Amino acid sequence: MKKNILINLKRFEVNRENGGVCPSDNPVQWIKNTIQGIIDSGWASNSKIELTVFVPDILLIAAVEQIKTNPAPSIANIRIGSQSCHREDVAVGGNFGAFTSHPLASTQAIVGSKVSLIGHCEERRHLNFILAQYTEAESFCPHTANKVVSDIISEKACRALGQQMKAVICIGETAEERGKGTEQEQLARAKIVLENQIVSSLAKIPPAQLEGNIILAYEPVWAIGPGKTPPNSDYIGLITDFIKQTVNANFKTTPPVVYGGGLKAENAAMLADIYQLDGGLIALTNFIHPIGFQVDELGKILSIYTS
Repeated sequence: MKKNILINLKRFEVNRENGGVCPSDNPVQWIKNTIQGIIDSGWASNSKIELTVFVPDILLIAAVEQIKTNPAPSIANIRIGSQSCHREDVAVGGNFGAFTSHPLASTQAIVGSKVSLIGHCEERRHLNFILAQYTEAESFCPHTANKVVSDIISEKACRALGQQMKAVICIGETAEERGKGTEQEQLARAKIVLENQIVSSLAKIPPAQLEGNIILAYEPVWAIGPGKTPPNSDYIGLITDFIKQTVNANFKTTPPVVYGGGLKAENAAMLADIYQLDGGLIALTNFIHPIGFQVDELGKILSIYTS
């Protein structure tokens, strides 16, 4: 079975001089070169993986058009995806003036996006921030907020699926939600958070659209970032089993689950050996100055992972 390799190229629409991570003053040309580099390296046609590259909306057209310049066999296993979408969408006879500033699933699909990355921990954090700003401190309930955020994520996933895109839905526990104590105590709390996120994030999706159209990405938010200790293979395996069992128990389907905490050269072999996992998510390939994404480094990660 093919592994799902997700590449999330966030902040590459802004060059380094302006606070982003794009090494070029021309992000459009950079994404074209990067996509072409992946194709030329052979990974876009590798039979062991299904490769999805998520890019900011401003780079969607350039990335899609670059893929189209190549012969079909060389791009058999690569597709371009969007970095989330709005919870509403345009419709025939609908309100044509209510979507200013919102990235619409219909727009993304029209220009060629095949997948949408929804509920990334940064998106969930933003939605939680908004809820916290307009809730009295003494009445703010993280559990309730988590459900409200997941309800919104579910609506976003419905819009993506409604435009014939697939949806990658991210779930994961924060350090605060995981809490202190032994690993078993932390695992128990993490399972409560994850179950709530899973049930609410999938609740609004029509059952017929769940099968074959959803990937869940597990992000241990507490372990992401410089100086953080990532979970070991046993922990990831247990969580992956729990996610699949929870989805199956509530929705009678078992979607692929990928590790969303960062697939890199240092952990590629370990993640590849976790039989429960169906792939991983790559953001950066270089984590020391200058941080960024390089095709040759991607090749090293994938070579380790697929071997």
